[in-house]
Amino acid sequence: MADKGGDRIMELKNRSQYLDKLISVQDMEVIKVVTGIRRCGKSSLLKLMMAHLREQGVMEEQILSMNFESMQFADMDSKSLYQYVTERESKGKRLYLFLDEVQKVRDWQDAVNSFRVDLDCDIYVTGSNSKLMSSEISTYLTGRYVSIPVYTLSFREYLDFKDGSALSRKELLEEYIRFGGFPIIALSQYDAQNAYQIVNGIYHTVVSRDIVKRHHINKQDLFDRVVKFI
Repeated sequence: MADKGGDRIMELKNRSQYLDKLISVQDMEVIKVVTGIRRCGKSSLLKLMMAHLREQGVMEEQILSMNFESMQFADMDSKSLYQYVTERESKGKRLYLFLDEVQKVRDWQDAVNSFRVDLDCDIYVTGSNSKLMSSEISTYLTGRYVSIPVYTLSFREYLDFKDGSALSRKELLEEYIRFGGFPIIALSQYDAQNAYQIVNGIYHTVVSRDIVKRHHINKQDLFDRVVKFI
């Protein structure tokens, strides 16, 4: 399966343990909340779910996907989000609404809670753990929801992603231990230096920026040393 975005084509690998969970609650009156660390595959999971809906015969006009990391939706607040979605509703047909990195929208929960009341829709949202912890979801959503945490690849998944690799299982295990299970590493043929740079960039984004900012840590040098020790 390929996802086409402009000139960029990215292969989507199935992550059945998470996709099956989404499918099991499809069309149920709950908001599906997908959470997880940055770059763990939340956006790809939504794309897999949209592909499943198309295979089930859901029309393209019934599927509305918004990725709030795009400049297309920069500075959008809950009111403009509500207006944007309601203007694209297909009357008489259920709307399947996918809101990626929804925490970037100011007061996003007001719009999402309203969609449940005002529209015939099935809602899927993602959020990075830096802004949308599973333990905090209940404070945002007034109705019923199901939380689906997504993690980086298990070694079994890593082997699936590396299907066709010339490396032995032992070599793949060593690679997995060295670089971890981020899908971006598993899907591409990076040399060791580039792989380390990518993983190090994710690490600094999550630890040095997200955690420090979220918990108002003002002694970052000391914090970095503690993290490295752990």
